[in-house]
Amino acid sequence: MTRTMMERFTDRQRHLLLQSMTLMDSLYDEGMGLLRDEEQNDRHNTRSSAHYALGLLLRSGTGDVQRACSLLDRVMDLQFNCPDEIYHGTFRVSPQAALPPAGNYAWKTFAPGFAFFLSETTEKIGKQLSLNLSREAGQALPGLDDRAIRKCLQASVDDVIPPVWKSYDPNWREFIASTFAVILDQFANVLPGGLVQRMDESMRIAVSASIDRRLSDAIPMNSNIELMHIFIVHYYGYRLENTAWIAHGDREAVKFLAAFEEFGSFAEFNTTTYYGVDLTVLGMWRVYGRSMTFKTIGHTLERGLWENIALFYNPVLENLSGPFSRAYEMEMTGHSSIGVFLYLALGEGYEHLAGVNCETSHDPLIALVGADIPAELMSQFMAHGGDRRVEKQFRELCERDKPDENSNLCTASAWIEQNRMIGAMSGSRNTNGQMHPATIHWKTPDGVPYYLRLIRREKGKSWNSHLRGMTFEAAVEKDLLAVEVRLETELEIEVVFEISGSGLSAAQITPQHWTFPGLSCKVAAEAPKPFVIRHEQEKLLEIVYVYHPAEGKQSMSFTLGIDPIF
Repeated sequence: MTRTMMERFTDRQRHLLLQSMTLMDSLYDEGMGLLRDEEQNDRHNTRSSAHYALGLLLRSGTGDVQRACSLLDRVMDLQFNCPDEIYHGTFRVSPQAALPPAGNYAWKTFAPGFAFFLSETTEKIGKQLSLNLSREAGQALPGLDDRAIRKCLQASVDDVIPPVWKSYDPNWREFIASTFAVILDQFANVLPGGLVQRMDESMRIAVSASIDRRLSDAIPMNSNIELMHIFIVHYYGYRLENTAWIAHGDREAVKFLAAFEEFGSFAEFNTTTYYGVDLTVLGMWRVYGRSMTFKTIGHTLERGLWENIALFYNPVLENLSGPFSRAYEMEMTGHSSIGVFLYLALGEGYEHLAGVNCETSHDPLIALVGADIPAELMSQFMAHGGDRRVEKQFRELCERDKPDENSNLCTASAWIEQNRMIGAMSGSRNTNGQMHPATIHWKTPDGVPYYLRLIRREKGKSWNSHLRGMTFEAAVEKDLLAVEVRLETELEIEVVFEISGSGLSAAQITPQHWTFPGLSCKVAAEAPKPFVIRHEQEKLLEIVYVYHPAEGKQSMSFTLGIDPIF
């Protein structure tokens, strides 16, 4: 069967499979029986290991099927089977990861949003604890400041109640279950019967727990996880003949479609990182869906997603413009699979869009489901169709906010021209640092790409975190990007304009004027005087404005007049 399938692959599909397998072969650890993590070589990765198993079955060379079977067993060895725990049915991200605490958290007895209220309450208790200890001692405690006390309290809470993302990843249920569905659909007849039976039993646990998660809303699902949840409940409902699962999947699919049709957009909007996952899963809906109704809904969603991508895409810069509701990187070929889909659709000459990155292990899945770009949109991915201002509304998901108060109406706007794009977000109240509310992409006359993005971070820490008390309102027109920043927090915050590219010079930055290769910004700012940090090795320049809560000023504003340099 495998040889026949490989023979049916196009040259583009085969290129993706062979490229990804070259990477994954190099990461395989025979002693551990798993794939080493793509970014942390001292750890192993169960999700990538499942992807590798699929790739091995597709390639089916000498020893490949046996290795795939061993990998699948090893991944299932690392599934949590703890019916009373919130992490039941998910998989350990890595065998090196510490086990989450157990036996202390009757999570099903709490109302939706408990995780939000627990976090808020722990913070309040920490403040009060610090105050009480200081009063008891009659003075500030030597060597223990207020933040240290609260940090100690939070660590104690985490030792008792399983902290999501720190001690377990609930999304591994949906990711691995989706990959298992493809493997079972394509290869059940060539796998040992005992292994197939074990996979089915593993999926009974995973899907049941995924439904519990969805119904409890204890850990909200972002768009890409919601799409995977709907797919696995639908697929395994039919495979395991569970009519309740089928009905749940149908309800959730209709609900997702209704939310999409309000503005024709996903809650995770304009995201290089997560659109690639969305397209992969919607491809699974299209190829492996078991009912025509389900496939029709998937087709509507997939088409709408491509329309949104085309709206904000620049084929000259080969990137989505900002703003980004959630993204790790500004570059579409960085932490994303969108370029892989574009290569499948556009073909020869676009191989560079599908280059190896940290998402490459997904490529066997993408090779199978393919790209289904509407024919009338193809030209927008091949040639610049004219300068334009675009605007799209969406309702975001704030994972760390109260239920029924975590879906704000946002507007993403962008000015897109041939060698430059400017993006601005308004309406967002997301606490996630992956939300980039103000962005610029440009290319110099000799074709060198650069970008600028606005990020924020607690002083001395990473931008990729959840922080409360900060909002951004940005607006864009041709040659203009304006941002209002509101800060209502007791933390010292760094508001940072991060610029990426070669040849950046701190000497070219003044409070009123920023000069970069190929771009000049006149700056009108109501903000503290900035300082500049150059990270030469990463080719990054940071223009940093520090918020000091003790100073009482709770806002900053920036207006950038943007001119190209030819």
